Amino acid sequence: MEPGVVVALVGAAGAVGAGLTGTVVAHVLGRQTRAAQQRLAEAQAKQAEAAAEQLQAEEDRIRQSIYQDLTRDLRTELQQVKAALHDARQSLAATSAEAERLRQRVVELESRIAQLGGEVRSVQAERDQLRIQLAGKEATITALTGQIGDLKAQLAALQPGTTSAKH
Repeated sequence: MEPGVVVALVGAAGAVGAGLTGTVVAHVLGRQTRAAQQRLAEAQAKQAEAAAEQLQAEEDRIRQSIYQDLTRDLRTELQQVKAALHDARQSLAATSAEAERLRQRVVELESRIAQLGGEVRSVQAERDQLRIQLAGKEATITALTGQIGDLKAQLAALQPGTTSAKH
């Protein structure tokens, strides 16, 4: 109700009677207060709803931002893990190749050692055979030297004057 109407009613109250006018004014003012409270409540409800929607939108934005950050971090970490795995595989391949090369070299060296061991045994057997032959020849030389000495003694005995002059 317009303020002019309220003033007119209050003025009429003096003419008609204070009791009736006071009741009407109280009723009109009560209705206006209730309408204003209802409009205020509706406005507060709309404001609360708008704030809730804004909070929901902000929550969704934050959630999306966190999701994007986590996704980016996980992708970065996954790339690092893949790179490290690739490096580890290359290192393992190089190490495996080196280990195989070293195994092959060990086999070659063991084979050479076995071959040289056979040669050493053969040379030792030949050396032992030559020592036996040498010992036999030294025995023959010793025997022949003894025979020569005996023959010289016999020859000296056959030539009586020449042995004393030669010795």
